[in-house]
This record gives sequence, structure tokens and C-alpha cells, in this order.
Amino acid sequence: MADHGRPDRGRANQGRADGGGADGGLAELSSVGVRELGRLIRATTPALTAGLPLTVLLAFVAGGGRIVTPLTVQYALDHGLLDSDGGGAADVVGRAVLVGAAATVAAVLASCWLNRRVYRRTEAALTELRTQGITRIHEIAPETFAGLAGADLVTRLTSDIEAVTTFVQNGGVALLVNITQMIIAGVLVATYSWQLALPVLVLSALLFVVMRRLQAVVARRYAAVRGSVSVLQSTVGEAVTGIAVIRSTGTETRTRAAVDDAVAGTASAQRHTLVPLHVNTALGEVAISAMTAFVVVAGTRWSTAHTRWEPALHLSAGELVAMLLLVSVFVRPLQALVQTLGEIQNAVVGWRRALEILATPSGVVTGADARELPAGPIGVELADVAAAYGAGPPVVEHLTVAIAPGEHVAVVGETGSGKSTFAKLLTRQIPASRGRVLLGGVPVGRVSEASFQRRVAIVPQDPFLFDATIAENIGVGLRGDPDLFNDSDGLGDSDGLGDSDGLGDSDVLGEIVSSLGLRPWLDTLPDGLDTRVGVRGERLSAGERQLVALARTALVDPDLLVLDEATSGIDPATDVRVQRALAALTVGRTTVSIAHRMVTAEHADRVLVLDHGRLVQSGRHSDLVRVPGRYAELHAAWVEHTSSGDEPRRTLHRQKESTP
Repeated sequence: MADHGRPDRGRANQGRADGGGADGGLAELSSVGVRELGRLIRATTPALTAGLPLTVLLAFVAGGGRIVTPLTVQYALDHGLLDSDGGGAADVVGRAVLVGAAATVAAVLASCWLNRRVYRRTEAALTELRTQGITRIHEIAPETFAGLAGADLVTRLTSDIEAVTTFVQNGGVALLVNITQMIIAGVLVATYSWQLALPVLVLSALLFVVMRRLQAVVARRYAAVRGSVSVLQSTVGEAVTGIAVIRSTGTETRTRAAVDDAVAGTASAQRHTLVPLHVNTALGEVAISAMTAFVVVAGTRWSTAHTRWEPALHLSAGELVAMLLLVSVFVRPLQALVQTLGEIQNAVVGWRRALEILATPSGVVTGADARELPAGPIGVELADVAAAYGAGPPVVEHLTVAIAPGEHVAVVGETGSGKSTFAKLLTRQIPASRGRVLLGGVPVGRVSEASFQRRVAIVPQDPFLFDATIAENIGVGLRGDPDLFNDSDGLGDSDGLGDSDGLGDSDVLGEIVSSLGLRPWLDTLPDGLDTRVGVRGERLSAGERQLVALARTALVDPDLLVLDEATSGIDPATDVRVQRALAALTVGRTTVSIAHRMVTAEHADRVLVLDHGRLVQSGRHSDLVRVPGRYAELHAAWVEHTSSGDEPRRTLHRQKESTP
């Protein structure tokens, strides 16, 4: 069954009208600046920036609470311990300690509130990002999606976003508090003595410039790390899911070598990030030590200087001690910022990679230009159509054909003749590079998404099944359409469907199963419709997966049905059931069968013969087989190949003869 994304999201893709459209990969955001990246984050995850003023206020309270300690020390020294009168020193110190303690408690409470607030909002934002990412993946135009690596998309929405979560939990709140602490401390240092503050701030600015330069290097190298992790996950995933093929072909050594290369590549990429990170850390340590030493030496000397060549600071002992403490409070967050640069870049790269999914244009057709398909069976028209995959050569060209509403057409040809491309043109999986593709008189690129989903379906060669029951797989397409079922009680056990399927009226599903003649087959299964199919339907044979897909399609009841070699690779016994189900499914609807075997063409209303991407013959089987041409050659070759025992063909003929 075709699934082309949600109709209620995205934008109208004007370029895909009449088959046109853009192709390529995901949006590229590596060159986007911090400001633009921040704008994208605010636009896509508003939960993160909601209530930002309160978040900033809490950060200033938490950071300011740490600044109170130097101020209380100064007050205690100048007005208590070093007071010339010597009276009331204990009271002054006591008051200073109480004020400092109260400020510390306030800072702790604000920090806890801030930590909880940032954590919850970040989790909500990242959850929203994952949800939007899955939605956009479903909306990406099929021609774009075909060029994407599934493992990379999974990595972007799992481990890449997890890198953001890890940073926020381990250092994000501390970073926010440290920045506010640096701002407050810097202002106070300048207030005490601009002469001492100026060299400190200049050195900090130089350090910041160097950090920004190295930041670009770190960002590129962390992007390489995320890419190598994606390759590693893809390689390991194939090594696990393809274990049966690996064992049967004896390619364990080659597979292990591929995994080892992927592991080595990831390790090398991660090691490559260490050099700029270590340089940053070393520069930070040197700068911080230089700042502290300067304030200690210059502050002590200039406070007692009496020459015209040295500034007289007129700092009290308490102010000088507070100055030293404030510089420490200022440079300590700067050092932490240097040390967490790698985590910051890793989180930024992970967030950017996830945002690239959302920035990729939607292929969903909505808006004012979207049109509904006419009621009833859908006619098809291709006018001088050409199509290619990406920048490759044309796969089909000069295709001009009309299919009447309700007609069953078989498309035949050798491998590479363009049969599957023909099917993809009708189902919007590939755009036409030239010409027009019309469904019911409407350009295929302008059919609204809702109309297209309800009215057009494709049954591929290898249909995808979810790791669920047969009943759930048949009814999966109806989950979002409450009008198709009017019963909300669930499927009863009397029908063998179980109480938890949630498919609605069991009579509807039972009618579909019976109309396709699937009851005898279901009776052979251990749990009937409640039989679990396994991952990708691995517990069922290829033919049985097709039966489930056909039932799923029948339940949707499309008006244009495209069968892409739906009977290839099926065992003889199941082939009879599939052919019987197909015969029932095609009644009353326009059907295009991409025929791998000539038995399909023999029973179609008309046969289209493709050769090297061009339509070379069109007509009924009985007419084409009697005249010299490509179809007669293909049919003769198939008869010769199957004359030694094509059990599916003979069985089908016997079955048809015995059917009243």
C-alpha cells in the first residue's frame, strides 16, 4: 500500500506538478552561522525558548550567588577584622557570613530550579524534534528519500540527539551559570580597578578569538565523527540483520573486515578531534595562570606604589583580596568553557544534523494548487514522458499511453526495459523529467496528498510488514481513518482477531479476508489472524507476505492499483492463492500490473510492451502473440523456459478450468 506522507503537514511542492521536482539529499546546514542555527532551533523547537526571561533570571541568581563570597570577604576585612577601631569586628563578620550564607542558599535553590527547568524544557524540545523528524522523513519526496541512507536517518534522530541530551545533563546548566558568573565578575572587576581589569579582559578577548578559530576546526572534526558513527551503525546493523545470508555465503571474514574498518574509522575520527581540544585546554590554562599572576603582582605593587610611572590604585586590603577572588571567579568559568568546548561542538553538530532533516523540503502536496481525483476508477495518461534517476541517462523516454478507467493493463519487458520506472511514475516515486503524467485528468504532482493516499496504492515485489500480527498489518492503513470502521469495541475473539488489535469492526476485516479467499490459508496458521509475522514479516514466506499486502490494499479500496511484479518469487501453492486474491482485488478498479511472468499478461485487458525505455507494442495478448514482434519473442521465450514444468502456470490453468 502506498504511503506518501501526511496530508496535513508540509508545503505544496510546486516543482513536482506535471511530474517535475527537485532531487538530491538532505538540506545542508554545515555552513549556517550560529545566529541562523539559533533561529532554526527557535522555529522548530519553541519549547526550548519558552519562558526564556525566567531562565536567564535564574541563571543570574545562581551565578550571582557565587559572586557574593568575595564581596562578603571584602566587607568583613575592611569593616571588621582590619577596622582601626577594632570594636564590633565579630558582629561585622557575623553579618557578612549570614549575608553570604543567605546568598549561597538562594544560589543553590535557583540552580536547582534552573537545572530542573532546563532539563525538562530540553527534553520536551528534543522529543518534539524527534517527532517532527519522523514526520518530515515520511514527507520527503520519494525521489529524494531514495538517495538517503536509512541508518544515517536513524542516527540523526537517536545518537545525534542523544549527544545534545548528554551535554545538557552533564554541562549545559553549568555552562549557562558560568557565563552569567563571568559577566557579573567581569563588571565587578572593572568597578574595583579598571587598570587591573583591562589586561585581564584583553587577554580573555584574545583567548576567545583563538577559541573561535579552533572552534571551526573542532566542529568539522566532530561532524566527521558523527558521520563515521552513522557508517558504523549501518555496517553493524547489516552484519546482524544479514546474518543468514552471511553464513550461507561464507562471507563472515569479509563482513568482520568491514565492521573492523568501520570501527577503526570511527576511532580515527574521534582521535582526530583531540589535537585542537588539547590545544584549547593548554591555551586556557596558560591564559588563566597569567591573569591570576598579573593581578597578584600588579595589584600588590600598585596598591603601595608612590612613583609617577606606576598607577596608584588606592585599593584597600579587603578590595585587593576581593579583586583576587573575583578574578578567580571570572577565569574559572572561562577554563570550564574551554574544557567543555568539545561537548558543546558535539552537541551542536548533533543538533544541526537533526535539523537538516526538518530543513529538507517536504514532498507533501497541499495548498491552493492541490486537486482532488475524480470519483470512480481512475484513468491514466502519459504524454511524451521521459524519466531518469538523478543525473543519470533517461530510463524511459517518449512514453505516450492512455489507460481507460477500470482497465487492467499489464506492462511487460526485459529487465531494465523501464517497467518499474513506469510504476514509479504513476505512484509519484520518481518525477518525469519531460512530458505529463495525468491521473483522472489531474497532473500527478498536483493531486492532493489525502486524495492520493486514499485513491492510489502500490503492491511492491517485497511488501513491508510490521513486527505485529497479521490482523494488525492488514488494518495498519486504516488507523487514521475513523470513518472506515464504525465499531470501537475492538475485534472479538470469536473471529480469531483478539481484543487488542484495535481495528474496529471485525466484520469488515472478515469480509475482506473472505473476498480474497484467504480463510483456508489463515486456518493453516497457528493463531490465524493473530499470528505474529516477525521483523519485516520474516516468519512468513514471500507469497504469504504478498497475501497480507493484498488484503491490506483491499481494505483501503483504492481506485488505481499498481502491482509491481507482485507474483514474482512465489512458490506454486501460494501462487494459486495470490492469483485468486489478485483476480478479486482488480475487479472494478484501474489496474497496472508490472508483469514478470507472461501468465499475468495473458489475463490482462491490454498489454504494454516496453523495450529499452520505449513503448514498442500495445494490444491484447491474443493479438500480440500472433504477430511478429517483441511480445511474441518474450512470450515464446517464457513458454520455452516453462515448458519443462512451470507448475504455477499449469496449476493456475487447472484451477481456472475447475472454477464454475
